[in-house]
Amino acid sequence: MNHLKVIFSTAVVTVFLALGILWLTVELGLLNFNPDSSSAAVDPLAMENKSLSKKNANFICEVTVSMPQRNLTSEPKVYSDFLVVGLDQLAKSGWYQGEFSISESRKGALRMDGTKAIVSRPAMFERFGQMITQEEFSLDLSDGMFVQTLTFRDGARRHVIKGVCAKYAKAPFH
Repeated sequence: MNHLKVIFSTAVVTVFLALGILWLTVELGLLNFNPDSSSAAVDPLAMENKSLSKKNANFICEVTVSMPQRNLTSEPKVYSDFLVVGLDQLAKSGWYQGEFSISESRKGALRMDGTKAIVSRPAMFERFGQMITQEEFSLDLSDGMFVQTLTFRDGARRHVIKGVCAKYAKAPFH
């Protein structure tokens, strides 16, 4: 009879201990049962005040590319791709691994418009039978939306790449 009391009390203590650990992990945001919640532990783009910190921020993006072929009125080649975006608040610059002029070695100027990081760079090259005068991309830090835009000499603008980005960390992982 004494053994049953010990087993029962051990089981009760174990259940209360497990419930306490579960409650603590939910309170700390390590475990989230609400997928619509916007807790910082769940949202990879969450940053204080939805703005960039003083450090660099790197993102991986899943995008759809809609690339014109011969000219801007031709049927575009549409395909999915992944690309990396870098934003440097301290240097006020940014880059992405893309098709045109904003690259890691030739960065564009970064400015913030609310939660949207906008990186642009003047250009002067011909594609699709038109002179491109500016390349720009934007990354909304509140929802991860990425849009890459080309501006042509006549003032026309065309979105070539659209997608969604998430923050990532380079090794070593902390």
